Amino acid sequence: MKVIFIVNPHAKNGYAYKRFLAVKNKGEANSIEYWVTSAPFEAVEKIRHYCENHVHEKTLFAGIGGDGTMHELVNATARFPHAYVTSIAAGSGNDFARHFSSFPLLPESFHELSNWDGTNEKHDAARFKGQKTGWFVNNLGIGFDAAVANSSNRSRFKKWLNRIKLGKLIYVYYLIYHLISYKPQSMKVQIDGKTLNLKKVWFITIANQPYYGGGMMIAPYARSDDGMLDLTIVHHLSRLKFLTVFFSVFFGGHLRFKEVTTEQGKQIKVETEEQALIHADGEFGGSLIRNHPIYVEVEPKSWSFVPSKKQGS
Repeated sequence: MKVIFIVNPHAKNGYAYKRFLAVKNKGEANSIEYWVTSAPFEAVEKIRHYCENHVHEKTLFAGIGGDGTMHELVNATARFPHAYVTSIAAGSGNDFARHFSSFPLLPESFHELSNWDGTNEKHDAARFKGQKTGWFVNNLGIGFDAAVANSSNRSRFKKWLNRIKLGKLIYVYYLIYHLISYKPQSMKVQIDGKTLNLKKVWFITIANQPYYGGGMMIAPYARSDDGMLDLTIVHHLSRLKFLTVFFSVFFGGHLRFKEVTTEQGKQIKVETEEQALIHADGEFGGSLIRNHPIYVEVEPKSWSFVPSKKQGS
């Protein structure tokens, strides 16, 4: 069995790469194979190419980074039965690691993974098709939360704040900015044939696991192995009350508000009369525009995860 470490040198403003080099130089990781990415989604193409040309070789891809890194690994390995994924969490948000578990960035982890015995778990992911296509493993958001994520990821201040370990402040800034400027809109949602016509929608999140936004429990009861996706729809409320609802997401308290609708389904279609941004695992997922809906479908047990023995899953 083969183990390849995928290192995102930009995760947490270079923290992941520096820690990796420190571990590697201690000798535990000198004999392993590792790839250092140089551009977004480079890992996806490289991993897919490797899997297509090594169909008889079981390969574990260990991502050293955050949610963006794991998003790429799942996009690359989904539907390859001989490919496996694990996480060495070293990002800013690490919502993937909160749910699925991760290995610490220590020499012992490299030794353990290099001697991987094939133990793994099967989990769901979801495909989306719209202006852009792809997979997500944590969640997909449409509307306000996607606008906040997109602005934060593009901000030139994010790297500077990460250096002083205050990176999450950029999300607070854009939360307030979009709270003032965002215009809720009408959306039509179809869930396994059931239709919801919604007014003044702030956002719709389609979740495969509970966490997003650095620990917010957007879908407290979501499971990544039940063949279902959990929808959270926030609509028809004032800006002031929306702020209260949004901050209550940190502990799952938003579910008690009447303006929060929850649903479950396997096949989902979302339409809008205007335009709304989309994020997939916090990464830009295109836009939802009039006459161009987005389709989302769960893919049960479509990828293989290697959990940390110490943390569990």
